[in-house]
Amino acid sequence: SLDLKGEIKKIKTREKEYSAKVVIIATGSHYRRLEAEGEDKFIGKGVSYCSICDGPLYKNKKVAVIGGSDSAVVAAIYLSEIASETYLIHRRDQLRAEEANQNLLKKTSVKIIWNSVVEKIEGDKIVNKIIIKNVNTNEKTELDIDGVFIDIGEIPTTEIVKAAGVEINEKNFIKVNENFETNIPGVFAAGDVTGSFAQIV
Repeated sequence: SLDLKGEIKKIKTREKEYSAKVVIIATGSHYRRLEAEGEDKFIGKGVSYCSICDGPLYKNKKVAVIGGSDSAVVAAIYLSEIASETYLIHRRDQLRAEEANQNLLKKTSVKIIWNSVVEKIEGDKIVNKIIIKNVNTNEKTELDIDGVFIDIGEIPTTEIVKAAGVEINEKNFIKVNENFETNIPGVFAAGDVTGSFAQIV
């Protein structure tokens, strides 16, 4: 837990309590899960949350990107230059990505599967197919695939700081100014938990 009131801040861990005049919160974020059957089983075995990290492993293979945001569209564009076939699966009938990225997407070979969700990820030791459900008709189809890139957002790790009174924005990232100061004097935040410069390393 954190007690950030007053000049001396207190950070309580499982082992002991620390005191400091200044605290830097760098708790990061984690990828939002799809919650599809088989997702957990195949993480690192065909299921990935980072196209830049794992994309090169799918050279000349079939991949699917799940999502409709700018990052999902950019991932699909990037993967289309590596994979033999790239699909973009989105639960709505239009993307949320900026028009510029959508225009770039149109110039690629990416095949878009609209109004659909991935219900199940299947395979033996590694992924070899996904079960897709159309949200309008409930019709289910199988798609042979080698890699699934889930790109439906990130969840910042801010539960502990919210409880301590640190201000967060509507997306649950910590609010900071240009000096990375939070609303509490002596408390700063940096990195993915602020929603800027994701994966700068």
